[in-house]
Amino acid sequence: MTKFRSRAPPTSRFSGSPAHNYATDLAAAFKRPVMSSTIPLSDTPRSSAGQASDIGPETRNKLLRLLPANELEAILAVSEVVTVKSKDILSRPGGQISRVYFPEDCVISLVVQLEGGGGVEAMTVGNDGFTPLAAFNGVDSTNLTGCGQISGAARRVSGADFARVLTGCPELNNILHRYSQLVFEAVSQSAACNRMHVVEQRCARWLLMSHDRVGRPSFDLTHAFLAEMLGVRRAGVTVAMGILSKKGLVSHTRGSVTIVDRNGLESASCECYRAIKRREDRILS
Repeated sequence: MTKFRSRAPPTSRFSGSPAHNYATDLAAAFKRPVMSSTIPLSDTPRSSAGQASDIGPETRNKLLRLLPANELEAILAVSEVVTVKSKDILSRPGGQISRVYFPEDCVISLVVQLEGGGGVEAMTVGNDGFTPLAAFNGVDSTNLTGCGQISGAARRVSGADFARVLTGCPELNNILHRYSQLVFEAVSQSAACNRMHVVEQRCARWLLMSHDRVGRPSFDLTHAFLAEMLGVRRAGVTVAMGILSKKGLVSHTRGSVTIVDRNGLESASCECYRAIKRREDRILS
């Protein structure tokens, strides 16, 4: 991972190395065009490796699965399944919103870019949501950078088609209104979690949320990246992952993590994971 360097690299309070974070590590990627050439998949969804995925004939996105058959058919008819890879840039601050993404088994990170060149992750979106929310709220741009966090598939809809489908789908409107409330509450809960709970608990919560979203036990993840997501030193994440590993809850190799004991990981997590899941169940029931 390339580190961002200023004229006189200051010492990061997170790592003891030149100051950097995930958003600035993506500086080179930000210079590339917004992703527009991901490979549309055929009727049988496939992964980036060309293997058939487990998405199924319709969708595993939770919002879309709540739709009545006619509205689901309408949104699927104008969507294409694309592969979102880690660090793919999906949108930039101030840019015209031209596409909407409903993740299937990928995770998308929304990053706030700062004037000094750094950035902070605001939230993540998986199969429990869609992005950008601004498209639903009638706003033609967003101040967030959208980028791939965990590689996987998503359903992509053009902004024009999304707006057109919304006008004829009252239940889709209702579901996305409720999802907007869930986003506010989840971000609020995460803010409290980051302030009050220890790294091991927060790490367990983040891994559980990612496991829920990707729907598979193994996914791409580095200690450096997880440290940036949690806002802690990389050494702190290494210790936390070591504790979880010694308990037999996870296993990890360079660039990858596997959930071994799901129930044990839930016990190791703080209350925030359960609080968010309870609200998700209630708001999106």
